[in-house]
Amino acid sequence: MNRRTVLQELGAALACLVLSVGCSNREAGPDQAPSAAPASRERAGAAAPLTQPAQPAKLTVGHDLWIGYSGVFLANELGYFKQAGLDVALKPFSNPGDTLAALASSQLDVGLTTLQNLAVLNGNSETDVVAIALVDSSNGADAVVAKDSIASMADLKGKTVALTLGEVNHMLFLFGLEKSGISPDAVKITSMSADDAGAAFVAGKVDAAVTWEPWITKATKNGGHVIFSSASMPDTITNSVVVHKAKLDAGRDAYTKFIGAVDRGVQTLRGEPDKAYPIIGKYLNASPEDVKGMLAGDKIYDLADNKRLFGAADAAGPIHASMKSVVDFAVQSKLVKKAPAPASMFDARLVR
Repeated sequence: MNRRTVLQELGAALACLVLSVGCSNREAGPDQAPSAAPASRERAGAAAPLTQPAQPAKLTVGHDLWIGYSGVFLANELGYFKQAGLDVALKPFSNPGDTLAALASSQLDVGLTTLQNLAVLNGNSETDVVAIALVDSSNGADAVVAKDSIASMADLKGKTVALTLGEVNHMLFLFGLEKSGISPDAVKITSMSADDAGAAFVAGKVDAAVTWEPWITKATKNGGHVIFSSASMPDTITNSVVVHKAKLDAGRDAYTKFIGAVDRGVQTLRGEPDKAYPIIGKYLNASPEDVKGMLAGDKIYDLADNKRLFGAADAAGPIHASMKSVVDFAVQSKLVKKAPAPASMFDARLVR
């Protein structure tokens, strides 16, 4: 879908320039006394010890170009990360799965990705990657788009459909086929990224595509229509902030600040939408009007939503049931070697 070290340095040259008393002592010969000028400055308070300002914590954040990350885009563009004492570098990827692979190999400090990808990672490897916050849930912003001559999922028999094998849009597609009583073997699947699938559909190269915003909007403007969407499977295609638990333990403060800055971005989106839409559009190459339409199909979460979804330590919230559905699907689809425990993939200490 369109996924965190403080450095301190005090050079001798700067010390010599500012703390002139110490430097004069070092420069004077063994029989020389310090000159009167430094003493005078000392009396005036100019030689008071200096405190080096703390350097911002650096975080490299991987993401795909997805409307649900609007809070992140706004926090970056409006300076909320910098104001929180963070130096954030956003690194875009074509697929949310690519983001998670980069995080797992320690190329990133933070990954923005789907719960489905998190389950697949944990089901196929020994890893300490966990979700520390929920970003959004697709409510129509992921969809199967088809030519006007294809009225429903049942009409896809013998048709060519572009989607990303093993990714969340594949899960959406299989869900739609199951509801329509159609076997996946009855459809010709060509695998490509969700962005490329949308572009292929708009170019007339495939009969249907499983894609996301902004390509759903583009597809419906170019002879296509939606025949199945994430609105039919609420709270299932959910995106999260994922990190290595070891990094979280070592640098909790930076991750807390990151989540707080993103929450400021979400509040700006809710309170000043006309200000937010053009900024989000820059990241998604979409007009403010299209951004508004895309957001209608997505539920973006703030910190209050996170507290409700994660629940209390002694009373699991609804996101745990959603993750169980995702894990069950991954097992049934043979996307994982083992079924990871849903609770093991969450760490809610920063949002509770």
